[in-house]
Amino acid sequence: MKKTLLPLCLALSLATPALSVQAAPSQAEIDQAVKVLKQAANQGLVTRYSLSELAQIVKAEGYSSVTTKGDNKVTFKSDGHLFSLYLYDDGDLQIYFGAQGVKVTADDINTWNKEHRLSRAYLDNDGDIALEADLFANGGLNEKMVSALLSIFVNTSVPAFIDFAKEHDKS
Repeated sequence: MKKTLLPLCLALSLATPALSVQAAPSQAEIDQAVKVLKQAANQGLVTRYSLSELAQIVKAEGYSSVTTKGDNKVTFKSDGHLFSLYLYDDGDLQIYFGAQGVKVTADDINTWNKEHRLSRAYLDNDGDIALEADLFANGGLNEKMVSALLSIFVNTSVPAFIDFAKEHDKS
């Protein structure tokens, strides 16, 4: 039971549209999440991907300019934006997006974090905006989960974050 807790959170996020503030999942959403988990379990789980395997998954999803940096980072582009996918020693993954030229306040960032799920925003040391999301490996990973992380972050979270930043831009 312990091993399915984190993948259940991911499955709930896959089964639930990524909008702004959302209520607790309904029974139908929980049932859908369990179904996604069962399908994922049938596809074989791993505890960790290598950096080259992650780069292959990113390429297979159709992203451009896919490169590996050092021993823990895959960079790629989508719609002209640069993304970084980090691989941690324990197999966890973190996806990152940052942008310059937009000035928002810490209160604005707090509003984003309060009203949006599946990612967290912050201001970096230079005051630039950043958005991240994680995929924990301790319950197991498969390509479908990694692909879902990429898709949700790149196609849903980041466009919404860019719109939010533009609406709150103080520059």
